[in-house]
Amino acid sequence: MPHYAQGTAGWTKLKSYQAIWDPKIDLGKFYFTTFQGKREETPYMTSENFARVIDILRNESPVYGNASTGSVTTQGEGIGDEES
Repeated sequence: MPHYAQGTAGWTKLKSYQAIWDPKIDLGKFYFTTFQGKREETPYMTSENFARVIDILRNESPVYGNASTGSVTTQGEGIGDEES
């Protein structure tokens, strides 16, 4: 399995993440931990984007992240593959 999403630059496979929501400013951000153990901080994002990102992090595997943009992606699943 590749450690970088196919056809992308700046993306790396995520080992884990930490989610932070700050109610004082009504924004959230993540700390992505890469497969290499490097911890990377994302920019702050709105509640809508925060919810989308956390949904993918919780429900998909494997997940690749780009900490500079706070973006996440998955690799395609074969037909008949089920969510784990």
